[in-house]
Amino acid sequence: MAGKRNKHGMTVAEHDAMLKATGQYDAMVERKRLQEEERQKREAESRRAEEPLVAELRRVGLVIESVWDLVNTTAPYPKALPILLEHLPRAYPGAVREGIARALAVPEARSGWNVLTQLYGDEQDKRVKDGLAVAIAGAANDELIGDVMALARDSRHGPSRLLLLRALERSDDPRARAALMDLGTDPDLQKEIQVILRRLNRSKRQPRG
Repeated sequence: MAGKRNKHGMTVAEHDAMLKATGQYDAMVERKRLQEEERQKREAESRRAEEPLVAELRRVGLVIESVWDLVNTTAPYPKALPILLEHLPRAYPGAVREGIARALAVPEARSGWNVLTQLYGDEQDKRVKDGLAVAIAGAANDELIGDVMALARDSRHGPSRLLLLRALERSDDPRARAALMDLGTDPDLQKEIQVILRRLNRSKRQPRG
């Protein structure tokens, strides 16, 4: 069976042979090694930085190694929310702050709504801003949907606004549907809004049992 070929029509073995013949193979391997070392270094730095947060979360009964363990669990963690909200504004590395923000993407984090929206408005780090957008969308309800619409309409927040659209799609407030229609020409949001509107229209047409 022939090996899989890349866009130049070469198999992996042929491509590696070409790189070796031109002296590029060793440089490629070294580059990958350095990239992996850098990734591991950043991960270790983040783990060290978040130790105070992890220790505090463990004191309320959460058996975790990283705040990202909360992001990836389906179990509720109400005792963690005040701690997460307290630590969210602190000067952690971006990966840690993003993890804290994404761990707050639950309805119970509504108590920290003002913190979430203010930090989102001020945030410059793309990863953290995306995490905050996820948190806002996860915490929002129809009472707060006006705030979400205002943030989504503010083009200064860039593509992170895509993650706010989840709250508008989920909302039963007629203003949310109107906001989606209004934002349909926004270059950052246009494609996703088309998908959302099709999904909403299909759901509306489905007969109720």
